[in-house]
Amino acid sequence: MPHSPFPGMDPYLESPSLWADVHNTLKSLFREQISSRLPPRYVAELETKLVIDDHNHNPISAVPDVAVTETEWDNLMDNGDTVVAENTATAAAIAPAPLHLKFPEPFPTRLTSIYVKRIEGDELVTVIELLSPSNKQYNNKLFHFYDSDVHLVEIDLLRQGARIPLVGLPKTDYLAMVSRTYQRPDCEVWPIKLRESLPVLPVPLLRPDPD
Repeated sequence: MPHSPFPGMDPYLESPSLWADVHNTLKSLFREQISSRLPPRYVAELETKLVIDDHNHNPISAVPDVAVTETEWDNLMDNGDTVVAENTATAAAIAPAPLHLKFPEPFPTRLTSIYVKRIEGDELVTVIELLSPSNKQYNNKLFHFYDSDVHLVEIDLLRQGARIPLVGLPKTDYLAMVSRTYQRPDCEVWPIKLRESLPVLPVPLLRPDPD
């Protein structure tokens, strides 16, 4: 592969055919770099969860909104409730469907975060997110952890999609953000231009431990 002309993030790596591998590789590299610099009482772990995406990157629940279980069905019958349709002679005619279309098939997406924990007590200290098209759409951790005691580092190396809604954020190609628990709602932000090298970011730990 020819050497990339970009000193930081190569925009061609955002291709859907490449990004999954790029994302996983970067997460593993980030974890290695962080682990080599952590004090002995901390550990960095990769945490993966499975979500169901549709083709518009919207979350689809794997659990139905309404379900009648076998127990509920038995209760209905025991209570004498009528659960069968009317006699077909008096029931209204079923209208034929005017269209037959294909339902968008959902597909599973694995979202991986780096969790920095204090070994004693397995205490979660910092979450590091490298945004993907999926979690950029609906999994922004900034609000999820806003009232928690967990630091957050978000790295957005995608030019497409909505940015973190920060007041006063300038137009930029890429973005990194560090939200410390004791500084919220303020946070540290690194706007990154296309031809700029990626900065070395701090990973906040428990005070008085340094980044």
